[in-house]
Amino acid sequence: MARKPLARLEAGLPAAWYSDPGHYRRELEAFWYAKWIAVAREEEIAAPGDWRVVTIGTQKILLVKDESELRAFHNTCRHRGSILCTEERGNFPRKRIVCPYHSWTYDLSGNLVATPRRMETPDFDMKNFPLYQVATRTWGGFVFVCLEGSPAFDVPKKYGNYGFEKLRIGKRIVADVEANWKLLAENFSECFHCPPVHPELCRVVTAYQEAGAWGLRQSSKAEYKSGAATLTLDGSSRLTPFPALNQQERKTLYIPEMVLPNLFLNIHPDYVNSHLMFPTGPQSVRIVYDWLFEPRHLPLSDDDLAHYVALWDITNQQDARNCEWQQQGMQSRAFAHGHYVPQEFDCHRFAQWVRSGVRLTLREAPGAPDAPAPTSRSPKSRRRGTAKRGSAKAAKRRR
Repeated sequence: MARKPLARLEAGLPAAWYSDPGHYRRELEAFWYAKWIAVAREEEIAAPGDWRVVTIGTQKILLVKDESELRAFHNTCRHRGSILCTEERGNFPRKRIVCPYHSWTYDLSGNLVATPRRMETPDFDMKNFPLYQVATRTWGGFVFVCLEGSPAFDVPKKYGNYGFEKLRIGKRIVADVEANWKLLAENFSECFHCPPVHPELCRVVTAYQEAGAWGLRQSSKAEYKSGAATLTLDGSSRLTPFPALNQQERKTLYIPEMVLPNLFLNIHPDYVNSHLMFPTGPQSVRIVYDWLFEPRHLPLSDDDLAHYVALWDITNQQDARNCEWQQQGMQSRAFAHGHYVPQEFDCHRFAQWVRSGVRLTLREAPGAPDAPAPTSRSPKSRRRGTAKRGSAKAAKRRR
């Protein structure tokens, strides 16, 4: 979809939608339980018996690797509802999932295989008590789950040369941000805020100095800093580009991409910065930031790793700080909704997507449109995406 500025001011979403607990529950149903959610990297559950617990809204999901397949289940025992795994991750050495309460035991396919100490009754059949299964898909090394059925799995098709699935985590930062998830998504959708908020980013992506208007009107400004080879604080690269990239892809230093509602990608010729966003309440999110590199480069030296992490770490913290300030300001009784200016056309598109999804949940509309297309952070029309960012006040909880 071509980048096209708005022809007039457009109203933002109602302010209450960013804080009201009842509306938050509606959005959990509409977006976080009914759509595909990126929850992990495949490398985190790579060996038979490996497991991880992830949280989406109020739901805890157990990811498990059996001998050949990645599976997902609700982290809930079929007996009387206890959680099965009490830690965040681990390995089942005996290839068995054992409930910590009454020891009901399941294999890695989720089948009930033992119920120790249970007195026999003629009506009990273990085949009737498998774990509650959750649909899973993978794309580019990311693991997705869907808690309600198995809808169409719509992911970008154009990044095959980057080999996302081959990349490995070189650095991870986890941040808790005191802002509604939609504020983070809107933030990634526009660069109107870039000049005052992101001086470091604007020095490398010089097009952003025009506050999202580059490419929408005539400009003599270059897209990137002269001599830049990737997105780092000084634009220099210390790694070779991904080997399968064509000439144009090597010249494209930055592509922002989002797979709604929670996977944000900052794509570069030699590394990828990914964000996994999870709502933790009406006014808070947790974001998992990963820096992904080719395995042959890992582990990077401390100096090289810092070179690649610094720019996005600074930018993510700046975005988080501003989203938290916005969350606080929206508490005003006088504030009904925001306004989107011409460069914020992707914010408006995202807001329309949210409105449609909520109406569908409330049965006020026959269906929701496709997810919003390009992000206005992208200076050129070939680029797509829609959301972003990180932690500031929550920096005390970064690790």
